[in-house]
Amino acid sequence: MQRSTLIIIIAAFAVLGGAVLLAQNDRLATSVSDNEGTRVEAPGTRVETDRDSTRIQAPGVDITVPRDKSGD
Repeated sequence: MQRSTLIIIIAAFAVLGGAVLLAQNDRLATSVSDNEGTRVEAPGTRVETDRDSTRIQAPGVDITVPRDKSGD
């Protein structure tokens, strides 16, 4: 009886650990690059870069920075 209880407890921890790992993988930032710019998305945060500007969005933040045209 004690051995089966121990096996059930270990199996429950293994299932919970797997669920936690899967949930953490969904929170990772993603990055997409193409010919027009780069876009980075993370939980609650988004950064987009194109030929003209960079835009940063996060909870309570919305910043657009124009690209320096002089090349300095």
